[in-house]
Amino acid sequence: MVGSLSFLFKAYLIYYFLFIDVNKTIYYKTANDYSCTEPKTRAGIRKVALDDYTISILEEWRGIQAAHIKTDFALSYNGKPVNKHTLSQAVKRFVKLANVPVIRVHALRHSHVALLISLGENPLSIKERVGHENIQITLGTYGHLYPHTHSEIANKLNGSVNVSTSEQNKVAVISNQFISR
Repeated sequence: MVGSLSFLFKAYLIYYFLFIDVNKTIYYKTANDYSCTEPKTRAGIRKVALDDYTISILEEWRGIQAAHIKTDFALSYNGKPVNKHTLSQAVKRFVKLANVPVIRVHALRHSHVALLISLGENPLSIKERVGHENIQITLGTYGHLYPHTHSEIANKLNGSVNVSTSEQNKVAVISNQFISR
């Protein structure tokens, strides 16, 4: 995940600012030894739509970055991609300031999916957004977050079928059982 985030090219953000094009990840050894690789699966190559607030934050960050460094990486403060330890330390600092529980960087991905589920998003859309190869991975990982679906289905069925009974039987009874009359 960190690799995918680190590889956001500013040029792409300029032309397609409503989406992030996830098509590479970074294999990071050291600050000077990293390489760009393909995502683990074909499904990992995707376009992720961004909300207006995130776009505004990225625009502001691009301006701050441009005033200090020249880089092709959106997540960079020194011209090179940030590594997962740098992001982890930043998250730890910010959660302490916000007085909220510490969360691992990768857990932000899970929080994002949980939010999408709570907003009622379709599991297939979520699968595509997070780059899962198949729906079984998405449902196997996040299926427990759909706890009340049985009740919701039953509630949706309320009033869908209306049955009225007749005062008298208008059809001759046909039976293979002996019925005394």
